Amino acid sequence: MKMTFNSWYVAIISAGGLIFLALAMTAYVTGHSYLLCVGIVFFTAVTVTMSSIYAQRQNKARKAAGK
Repeated sequence: MKMTFNSWYVAIISAGGLIFLALAMTAYVTGHSYLLCVGIVFFTAVTVTMSSIYAQRQNKARKAAGK
C-alpha cells in the first residue's frame, strides 16, 4: 500500500512531535534544560519545512488547474 503525501505529512510532523516529547521528558528527568530548546527548534524546523512543502504543492496544483 502506497502512502499519500498527506499521510507522509501527518506522519513526519507526528514523528517530530514525538521526538520533541522525548527530548522534553529527558530534559525534565536529567535537568538539562538545553534539551528542551533543542526539541523546540527541531519541532519548529520540521513543522515549518513540511508546511512550506505542502504550500508549494498546493500552489503548483492551483497553477496547473488554472492553465
